[in-house]
Amino acid sequence: MTKITQKIKEAIGTADNISKFKKFSKLKASYVEYDRFSDSNLHEGYFCYNCIYWINTSGGKCMLVEDEGPDVLGNVSDVIAPHGCCAGYEANFNKLHDTRSLSDVDAGASLDTEKNKEKITTADVK
Repeated sequence: MTKITQKIKEAIGTADNISKFKKFSKLKASYVEYDRFSDSNLHEGYFCYNCIYWINTSGGKCMLVEDEGPDVLGNVSDVIAPHGCCAGYEANFNKLHDTRSLSDVDAGASLDTEKNKEKITTADVK
């Protein structure tokens, strides 16, 4: 078998494995959308917009959660909304803008309010 044939088989196998991955339903992922947050500043807070799994293509998509079906409130939107959130949320710190002041954080911690380059947890906040 030639090297190119082997590479093609590897690529097909990888694509096949990805396509077999089963996403969670919105209910199973505890996904919720609150319409009152649809006009919020999405760079602040735990929104899908700031999640590493959220993709903004042809309506909101998520790598972990199905976009169809009802959320935990029974609402059906057929997208993963930028103002939604679920139990699989993992922050994309390149999109977040930290609004806490240094007085909200322990004296030894540093805080860059322009870019949230340093991961600060609830253990760091008084």
